[in-house]
Amino acid sequence: MPRFDLAYGRTTIPVDVPDRNLIGVLEPRSVPKVDLRDAFDAAWRSPRGLSDPLDRLVSGRSLALVVTDHTRSTPTKEILPLLWDRIRARVSASDVTIVVATGTHRAPTDAELERMFGEWRRTFRVLVHDCDADLVEVGCSSRGTPILINRAVAEAGAVITIGHVGMHYCAGYTGGRKNILPGVAGRATIEANHAQLLDPRSAACVYDGNPISEEMVEAARRVNVAFIVDVVMDADRDVAKVVVGEPEAAHAEARSFWDRYFKVRVEQPADLVIASAGGHPKDIDLYQAYKAQYTAARALHDGGILLLLAACPDGVGHRVFEDWIKQSERPADVFGILRREGFKLGGHKAVYFAADLARIDVFLKSELDDDETRRFFLRPVRGPDEVFAEARQRFGGDFRVLVLPHAADTFPVIAP
Repeated sequence: MPRFDLAYGRTTIPVDVPDRNLIGVLEPRSVPKVDLRDAFDAAWRSPRGLSDPLDRLVSGRSLALVVTDHTRSTPTKEILPLLWDRIRARVSASDVTIVVATGTHRAPTDAELERMFGEWRRTFRVLVHDCDADLVEVGCSSRGTPILINRAVAEAGAVITIGHVGMHYCAGYTGGRKNILPGVAGRATIEANHAQLLDPRSAACVYDGNPISEEMVEAARRVNVAFIVDVVMDADRDVAKVVVGEPEAAHAEARSFWDRYFKVRVEQPADLVIASAGGHPKDIDLYQAYKAQYTAARALHDGGILLLLAACPDGVGHRVFEDWIKQSERPADVFGILRREGFKLGGHKAVYFAADLARIDVFLKSELDDDETRRFFLRPVRGPDEVFAEARQRFGGDFRVLVLPHAADTFPVIAP
């Protein structure tokens, strides 16, 4: 009987799947291991879409380093010295501000900031973005959205973004332009942008023609982004690829790499999918862990069962997401709230959440209170045996199981 030790918070949970039921394990393809320093050096020497030496692009200017927040696994602390070694001759440390791109997330704690930056907190000024304060309008998008941006970023002489590229369920992909919008944008701008999520082109792994992504690109062009530094990480959170360069050219290279390794073909949908969100910080709360639910659900037929392993030590994670669900007597009621109240950030994820629950059942192993879990129309479980019993009852003894050890980094594509 195969055993899987699946990531859960900062630990693992063992799951034994009967041989007769296991039809496959969906994981990203094996990614070549790279040394971060060597990969960064190679990317720096061959920047995508730029011909001028990169250090000259920031020479003598005030510099904003826009970095991902505590909900992301970007190795910012390891990238900063590699970047600083290459630009320090042209930029004074007193002219550098690290801006934490929280979007609408909560601010990181002091301990989280220490883990993210270490000594660099004492080298540079660190500013945590607040989507409701100290914003500058830098113009409007072609769709008429006023683009409100953090003042420190909008007024910087040059901007460098540091992030990572992966799948995003409505923006197509993370990374690149996303550090600006939603990362350091105002709440009204983020809400207007995300309101386009019901457009069928606003979908995972769709970049060209995706209205949410296209508006993000426009917003990024409104600030002085000199270049981006993005990484692609493997399922073990090791860096697999580094790209440096002009925002669109470098991001395109990272997207292509991600597609090659992380899109996985599924020959037949399963009756039961067992999925780990990937452990901390990917399962820091239900709002973040939803990404794993979204991808894992793609591998199930209608009426199937998902067992999601997500610790959620921070609880639900978003007030509007929580409010829309708790206003609802059943998942379908979320769509009525959307029609009545219009788009609200956080509510968008409630809409996706409800759409999943319209066709599958989700069992959740987490640290959430059982009543709280049920209030989100999920079934709390202590372990996989409860779910196996349910699958056996619904589908018979030969129920088909797929395991996704790294669901947030695996994109199932059903075979035609």
